[in-house]
Amino acid sequence: MRKKLRDSQPATTVIDHIRELQKRLFVSVIALIVAGIAVYLFYEPILTLLRSPLDAPLYYTSPAGSFAFVMKICLMGALAVTIPVIIYNIIMFVRPAFIAALPLRRVYLTTLFSAGLALAGAAFGFFFIIPGALHFFAGFQVDGLSALISADSYLGFVTNAIITFIILFQLPLVIAFIDTIKPLKPQSLFKAEKWVILGSLVISFLVPFALDLTTSLLIALPIIALYNLSIVIVVARHSQAKRRILAAERSMQNVARIPSSDLSLSDISFESLLGELPVTPVVQAQPVLVAAPAAIISKDRRPGMDIRPRQVKPAPVAPAPWVHRVHEQIAPNPRARIISDMAPRRVSA
Repeated sequence: MRKKLRDSQPATTVIDHIRELQKRLFVSVIALIVAGIAVYLFYEPILTLLRSPLDAPLYYTSPAGSFAFVMKICLMGALAVTIPVIIYNIIMFVRPAFIAALPLRRVYLTTLFSAGLALAGAAFGFFFIIPGALHFFAGFQVDGLSALISADSYLGFVTNAIITFIILFQLPLVIAFIDTIKPLKPQSLFKAEKWVILGSLVISFLVPFALDLTTSLLIALPIIALYNLSIVIVVARHSQAKRRILAAERSMQNVARIPSSDLSLSDISFESLLGELPVTPVVQAQPVLVAAPAAIISKDRRPGMDIRPRQVKPAPVAPAPWVHRVHEQIAPNPRARIISDMAPRRVSA
């Protein structure tokens, strides 16, 4: 029976996690639907904004292409609007594993910080990376060929660029979260900066929409800047922790400086404590005479015979012979004189 209960405990935990995941997914999906409906009401200004980096018309090649394009715009706008809600639900789902490191106040601050980084990444990708990449691709036009860009391909290009920078801009949050679980040394982060620079350059050249040097540098520079921002956040967190430790040590020192008389109970007398306690009268027990059974009475007992136990007095102990010598008076020697090294002081009249 105990084995069955022990085996059923993990299943209950898994079920709880699945229910929590369903709850978070349900809230996120409802937020996406509501945001999508709100974005649909304003999709024309959003479409104008998306087409602004491209100086060419868009085409669709299927009867439902226009409807699919509008739905994709609504979905992308809903994702941008519900980024705080999605990040909050993700953090709340993993919070039970890091309950000590993620109080509710830190969850709210982390959600706002992550949403701000995501919006900054989306804005950087749309206003800096996409125009540079489109300008670079437009310079490779071949004579006799005209560009016919479909709406789906252009929207996929824009979406990939924005999502890439939304993920890259979460680097400070990821490093701060790792520092919360396992503290990082700022010296180690400074030493690893050269590898971060090399990795950012490799990533910038591997991105499919960044084939020129300018766009690659525009991708690498934010990564390096975000990594340095992560180092600043880690150093600030460590300095704050040190200040808290110093404040705790100072408070302990202030407690140690208090005189012991203020911390002890020496001023409270035992009599005063007894005076505050309720006094219960003590009833002295009276002796009870119990008649002895006839079976234990001796046959040789005569009437009037005293059968009480005798009290044997101990014999006096004779003192040792040397005890009497202590009290003997020693006769003074007539030849002995009292010698003093101080002469009598003469008092003048």
